[in-house]
Amino acid sequence: MSDPQNTSLPVGSQPADVPSFGCIVYVRANPAGGVIARVANLDGIEIAGSTERDVLSRIVPQFKKKIQDHMAADKPIPWTEPPAAMTEGEQKRFLPMHL
Repeated sequence: MSDPQNTSLPVGSQPADVPSFGCIVYVRANPAGGVIARVANLDGIEIAGSTERDVLSRIVPQFKKKIQDHMAADKPIPWTEPPAAMTEGEQKRFLPMHL
């Protein structure tokens, strides 16, 4: 039974380290309609969709999978350093992510 007078938070063991990464995304209007987004700091991820929310939500799992695949294979993550340059009409978004 818990003590109602005890308002402290329970302290247990330390949580496992969870890797976190920054995903830089450039978003632009698609001339055919909708939006195109591409990851600027990890090559090979570009998504087209109807809205910015749509493309960003679809980029997240692809970014995470690419990172997880490299980590599982004990290979270095092939970051694009410096990130790719923005082109005309693009806007920058930063998505902090953890695996």
